[in-house]
Amino acid sequence: MKIVVCIKPVLDPRGMTVNRKAEKVFINQEDYVIDPASKAALEVAASLKAQDPTAHVIAMSVGTDRADDALREALARGADRAILIGLDNIDAWAVANSLAAAINRLGDIDLVLCGEQSLDTGAGELGPRLAENLDWPQITRAARVEAHSNAAHDAGFKAIVLHDGFVAQTISAPAVISIMPEAFTGTFANGWRLMDAYKQIVVDIWRAEELGLSEDDLRTLTAKKEEAFPPERQLGTPVRNAKELVMMLKREKIIA
Repeated sequence: MKIVVCIKPVLDPRGMTVNRKAEKVFINQEDYVIDPASKAALEVAASLKAQDPTAHVIAMSVGTDRADDALREALARGADRAILIGLDNIDAWAVANSLAAAINRLGDIDLVLCGEQSLDTGAGELGPRLAENLDWPQITRAARVEAHSNAAHDAGFKAIVLHDGFVAQTISAPAVISIMPEAFTGTFANGWRLMDAYKQIVVDIWRAEELGLSEDDLRTLTAKKEEAFPPERQLGTPVRNAKELVMMLKREKIIA
């Protein structure tokens, strides 16, 4: 079983402050960490590897050198190989195209895991875009995934999904499954593996030309025009007890 886990590094929110009056976000310390949803996907990959010790997990990210630390942490969290697609300043469309091209180049992939929503944008686009690009079935909002195979079904996976409560869904391989960020249990990277990730393991870097990506594949479909903050919250009128609250609501004709 070959599993690709898509990793996204995001700015550590602990190094950021928000000034609503100035309508700006100030980055006091520019540190990048693995997005919680990506960590959840890595945990799922580790659980599948525990079920099948022959499973091979490949961590993959798109970006610049700042993604290197995230990929090495992914290696410390159980990944067997790390690949960085060296592209920058591209939107979700181009990210999905480049990841799909890399997955096709690897070949024989059984499962692609990615985060349901990232901490920075919360767009939730990657899983559906990848599934469409690869023409694979997909499951979203998964909390747990198990390998699934018996005489009545093709080889595939069973996912526990949040949908009006938790339900089980099965899907045939190859497939794309998006993992909820809430599924991350707070595990830490293995210290020995982390040292080995920096000392002994090379992160592969693939370029656009190696993946056969054209200018059309990498064109930007979205543009950021401006950003604005909502106004500061205004304090309401304090009340001393429920009776006073009822009187006020009646006076404002909110209740009869």
